[in-house]
Amino acid sequence: MCKIIQFPAERISHTNGYNNLTLLFEVCDTVESCNFYLETTENLYDGGNITETELYTLRRIGRQKRLELATPKREPQKADKPGTYIYTPEMGQEKPEGCQIEASLSFYGKHYFLDTPLELKGRGITFLKKYSSDDLTAAGQYKVGWNEYRVTKNAYEKLKTQYTISYKSCLD
Repeated sequence: MCKIIQFPAERISHTNGYNNLTLLFEVCDTVESCNFYLETTENLYDGGNITETELYTLRRIGRQKRLELATPKREPQKADKPGTYIYTPEMGQEKPEGCQIEASLSFYGKHYFLDTPLELKGRGITFLKKYSSDDLTAAGQYKVGWNEYRVTKNAYEKLKTQYTISYKSCLD
């Protein structure tokens, strides 16, 4: 027989200065205000109002926020003509707007998988399934009711002359 020993969990309590500055960094919208909050962080530490670990954490949060504010947001491509629109999320690119089909290349590169609300038919196009909410994650719920197809390379070449297709290219 054994006895289970319950160890008390240590709660980390932060100072009011730390709590307030983390909230201020979240709502900060200019580089100047972010710099002001970083200066305030240093002043609080010099005055003994925040701990050293809180200082380092606030510096990290502030510097990351300043980098976010310094780099402008890129506008996503607008898909206005038929063709393939390639984007790379790791490089900060966003998915093109207005694409009718989402494509991905198969593992061995012999065919493509297409997700679309359209009904496609033709030579080299195989219907696989219609997506339900159980098939998708929370981020992919916009695809409920869409169709999944497996398409040969030749069929894909014909489809990209008729439809706007977004293709997610990952840096592997």
